[in-house]
Amino acid sequence: MNRFVISCLGLMLFGFGAGAQAESVKKETTDALNGARMTYEYSSGRAYDVKLEQAGASYRYLTGSKPDKWWGPFPYQAMQVEGKRYFLSWFEKEYGDFVTLLVDFEKKLIHGSALIQGKNVHFHRARITEFRLPDPAGE
Repeated sequence: MNRFVISCLGLMLFGFGAGAQAESVKKETTDALNGARMTYEYSSGRAYDVKLEQAGASYRYLTGSKPDKWWGPFPYQAMQVEGKRYFLSWFEKEYGDFVTLLVDFEKKLIHGSALIQGKNVHFHRARITEFRLPDPAGE
């Protein structure tokens, strides 16, 4: 009987501890990137210019057939992972594209994944060639 009670208590404590750990890594979304802009090139050769604003994420496909055309804005979400590393995502409802980026401004790297037109998978690394982050002081 004592072993059963001790086992149950141990499982309960482990469960509460795991819940506390999961809660401690929870990050809230941020709008700290509103006003940011970045240009990057994937290992596949595709290059993009992206701007993040209150209205959403907009981009130009620099190596596409219309490099001057801005697509968007698409509502986006961002989470600060650590330091100047952010996790971004947006959904292009009209096209069926879902884009997710892990952006590291310190290392000037992006890890990107996208589901294009709901069927083609894009999974590449990119080098950030230029970027501008918003001034947190608003200056």
